[in-house]
Amino acid sequence: MDRTWFPRRCVVLDDYEREALRDIQRRLRADDPGFAKSFGTGTRRLRPAPAPDLSRRAYTVMLVVSSGFGVILLLAGSPFLALLFTVLAAWAWWARAQREEGDRQES
Repeated sequence: MDRTWFPRRCVVLDDYEREALRDIQRRLRADDPGFAKSFGTGTRRLRPAPAPDLSRRAYTVMLVVSSGFGVILLLAGSPFLALLFTVLAAWAWWARAQREEGDRQES
């Protein structure tokens, strides 16, 4: 049995229907392999939609706000939350640098 993995977008068939469809496909491949292969030719797989990319301004705002909250929380005596906001600021810094690097490579 062919166990090719495809991302699940929505479930339309229940388990019984899915197994019945697999059985039909198996019998079709066994009875007429040429006919079964003709369905696979000329088809295109759609690429997944790219994740939305934030603008440089959004990264900068996230960096400034998370750094500010980190300092305020550290002064308020909450080092754990300050560390979390510092990690967020570091991620924003890294993501902004990666985006700029990608923009330079595309040019």
